[in-house]
Formats: sequence, structure tokens, C-alpha cells
Amino acid sequence: MPLEIGLLPKLRRFDISSNNMEGKIPREFGKLSSIFYLNMSNNHLTGTIPPEFGDLSSLEALDLSSNNLRGEIPIWLENCIKLISLKLGSNELNGAIPFQLGSLNFMEVLDLSDNLFTGEIPQQLSNLIVLQELNLSHNQLVGCIPSSFQSMAGLTSLDLSYNSLEGPIPENHFFQIAPIEWFTDNKGLCGHVHGLPPCNKSLSFNDHVKKHDKFILLTVLICSMLLLLFMIVGIFTLLSYIRKRSTTNDIVEEFGGHFSSIWRVNHGKEAYKEIIQATNNFDERYQIGVGASSVVYKAVLLSGDILAIKKIHEGHMDEQFQNEIQMLTKIRHRNIVGFYGFCSTNEFSFLAYEFMERGCLGASLRSERESMELDWIKRVNIVRDIAQALSYLHHDCTPPIIHRDITSNNILLDEEYKACVSDFGISRLLKPNSSHWSLLAGTYGYMAPEHAYVMRLTEKSDVYSFGIVALEVIHGTHPGDLLSNLSLSMLVKDMLDPRIPLRLADQVTTNQVLLMILIAMQCINIDPQTRPTMQQVSQRLSFSKSLAASDINSFQALTLDHLINIVQTHVDDQEHE
Repeated sequence: MPLEIGLLPKLRRFDISSNNMEGKIPREFGKLSSIFYLNMSNNHLTGTIPPEFGDLSSLEALDLSSNNLRGEIPIWLENCIKLISLKLGSNELNGAIPFQLGSLNFMEVLDLSDNLFTGEIPQQLSNLIVLQELNLSHNQLVGCIPSSFQSMAGLTSLDLSYNSLEGPIPENHFFQIAPIEWFTDNKGLCGHVHGLPPCNKSLSFNDHVKKHDKFILLTVLICSMLLLLFMIVGIFTLLSYIRKRSTTNDIVEEFGGHFSSIWRVNHGKEAYKEIIQATNNFDERYQIGVGASSVVYKAVLLSGDILAIKKIHEGHMDEQFQNEIQMLTKIRHRNIVGFYGFCSTNEFSFLAYEFMERGCLGASLRSERESMELDWIKRVNIVRDIAQALSYLHHDCTPPIIHRDITSNNILLDEEYKACVSDFGISRLLKPNSSHWSLLAGTYGYMAPEHAYVMRLTEKSDVYSFGIVALEVIHGTHPGDLLSNLSLSMLVKDMLDPRIPLRLADQVTTNQVLLMILIAMQCINIDPQTRPTMQQVSQRLSFSKSLAASDINSFQALTLDHLINIVQTHVDDQEHE
């Protein structure tokens, strides 16, 4: 593996999986300060995991599985505060599992299976409350399953098989319905799992914990009595201190109510304090957007991270707040706005997102100055980004996710005009064996027409909304008037934003714009069944084969009917090839 890899500081994604790479992982990887996805799995790499990986502060997914790596997991990985997926399975790693992994905010996968790890399972791993998959199988772990694992509400899969674990299985619902395969070939596990022996009465889960910790509990009891006097004195001192604080600091220090977070830029309460201070207790000077149910603020943290903070209006926080958290903790895609965490106190509730420098797409299209910067290449890429995000939601998530409110105001642009879908407050999961009936929801002008008479929720409603947004990007304004006069005899040039000339000399861009028009027209078909899927849309927008010059030489006289014929012919040819 070339050492020169360290000369690519702007590299963001690196995938050399399933090759025949040999040798050690170069320490120069620690210089890839912008990388967020690193996959070297299924190779023949040897040596240890370089401690320099701890310098990869932007890293979100690391996969080194199926290699021949040795040594311990470097504790410096705890500095990778954005890491949401870590796969180290099928290596020869050894030592204890670092308890520091519990201080990270894994959301997707933590796979340490098929290694040589010893010792007990760190209790701190139970702090990963939104982790979906945990695999510690095929190691040499001993002791009990930590009782605190009952609090890991996000788990959908847990494999502890082929270790030397013993004692009772936790008694919450997740463990009781777990398959026996997750626990086979251990030293002596018992409990309410079909296939495991029942525990002796004296070894029920709670009794086992009490017996195991008897000495510790007794010590704590004695220490508590000794500390009681100091606690009373401390309470009076704290109350006196609080009375002297300013209003803003009162909110920071008193921090009451319910709090929960999945921070990847900081940790829980400390992040909360920083945000309150960075926005001066949500002063209007820091506002960057106002919606029907929220106000958005810009917060610059001490670390240099910039966040967008969506503060939910009172009365909207319960359903939409919880729904958005549920959705955003399930998904991760480069074209879906990054989610850093959430907070709910007695005072207010807010969510923290990746800050998108250029704001929403709708505002850029409405601005004369900013719209001129959105040339046709940028507009094609924006529409392609939106399509990729929706294809991921509809076809790569299980169950599929329907956004239900795709509008130009819910598409955000970063400094390089990358588009990200945002605002999942009314999104829904398409769960199997469900009727999927839904009340009318969304934004007028973007909702599919069938919602007026059929309340059944399908992916095709998002497809229609995408088509409207795509036409808005093409036309420069919402296409309401355009749609009312739409006919096959309409000239294509009348659909284009007159502020941005389409230069016929750039044939590739012209082809992409014409194809984008055709796809948008298919997406807004009145019949939902005839609309393409977002996966098909995303694939077709990658079409780059040149149209015949004769087809577009008479562009000024090109009609929609003519466009459909020439573009569809080339799309069919491309798909056939």
C-alpha cells in the first residue's frame, strides 16, 4: 500500500476491500483529515492498527474486517468522535475490549467477532443506547452479560456466541425473544431464551447481580452514610451559587428535565451547555431560519464545529420531535443532512445537525444573485443528489422510509453545492403487513394529487414531489403556472430558467438537462403506477451517452413530444447495453 496516500488530505472515501493487499497499514493514513469512509476489509493486511487512526476526527465508518491484524485495539480510537460503524471482525486482535469504545456514539455496527479478545464485556458498552448491531461472538470473553445491556434500546441484533460467558440472560423483552444462536457455545448462560436452561431461583438475574456485587453494595452503603453530611453541605453551597448566576448561566448550570443525546461532536450535557452559550440562550441574532414548527440557529462550538440547531416550538415537540429522532438515528447517507444529536429539557427541545453553508435550495433559486451561481452543471448535480438520497430511503432502508415532505425548502446545500435532504418530522416507515393509511400531510404544491382522494401512503408520493422539485430547479421557480399550461407541443426552452443560458456547445450538459426534464415529467404523472421508482430515476440520471447532434441542433424548436422520443430512445439503448 503506497505511503503517498498521506498526500491526499482532501480524500473523503477510500475503499480497497476484497483485493489481495498485503503488508502493514501505513501510519500515513493518520494524515487523511477529511476521510469519513475507510474500507480495507477482506485483504491480507498484517501488523497492528496504527494509533494514528485516532487523528481521523471526520471518520464515520471504519472496516478492517477479514484481515490478519494483530495486537490490541488502540484506545486512541476514542478520539474518532464521529465514528458510527466499526468492523474489526475476523482478525487476530487480542487483549481486553477497550471500555473507551462506550464513550463513542456508534449508531450502526460494532463488530469485534472472530478475534482473540479476553476478559469481561465492558459495562460501558451499554452507553451505546442507539447502536443497532453488536457482534462479540467467537472470542474468549468471560464473566456475565452486563445487566446494563437492558438499556440498549436501539439493538436489533446481538451475537455473543462462542465465548465463555456465564450467568443469567437479562430479562427485558429484547433478550426474551432473542434466538438461541446469539448465545450458543458459552460456559453457562441461562434464562428465558428458548434453548437455554432456566436459571436456579437463587440465580435469577436480579439475585445474581446482587450476589455478584454484594461486597460492592455494602461498601457503597457505608460510604453513602459517611458522605451524607458532605452532600447536605454541598447542596446548600450549590443553591447559594445558583442564586448568583446570570439568567443564561442559570439555564446552563441548573439543567433540569429530561435529557438524551447521541452526540458525535461532543458528549451529552457538555454539548448542551456549549450550544446554550454559543447561541446566547437562543438569541434571535443567531437565527438562520424560521419554520412552522421550529426556529433554526447557528452555533459555533469551541472545537470549531459549526452546527445548525433546530429548536422545536412548544406543542410540536412530542410527535414530530420524536419522529425525526427515530428516523435520523436509522439512516446515514452523504445526501441526507448529518444528524449530531438531540436534547429535551423542561425548558425546550432541540435537534443538532450538520451546518449547510448555502442554506435551502428554494432560497437560492429565489435569489437573483445566488440563482446566477447555480449553473446547469450544478443544477443537474443537485437533482442527482436528491434522487440518490430518496433511492437510499426507499430501496436501501429496511423497512423503507417515506419522507412525505420533499420541497425545495427541505433541500439544503453545502459550500460546494452538494444537496442534502432534511426535515424528517412527518416521515414514515413502510412496515410490512401494515395498511399504511395516512392523514393528509406535506406541503401544498408538492403533494401528489392522489392524496386528495386516496390516503394510502406509498413511495410514489415522494417520486411526485421529487418531480416538482426537479422542475423547480429547471424552471427557476415553482412550476405551478408551467404545469397548468403543460402540453406536448410546448417548447423545451420555455421550461428552462431564462436567467441561465444553456450553451449548446456543451453537449454533455445539454443531454443531462434534457434527460432531467424528461424524468421530471415522468415523475409527475397523474397515475402513480406509471411513475418510475427513485432507484430507476437515480440510475437514469447517471446516463451520459451523447445524443445525436442533429437531434439538438434545432433546440429552439424542440418540443416536449420530440424530446420524449429522442431521449427515451437513447435511454432505452443505454439500458439495453
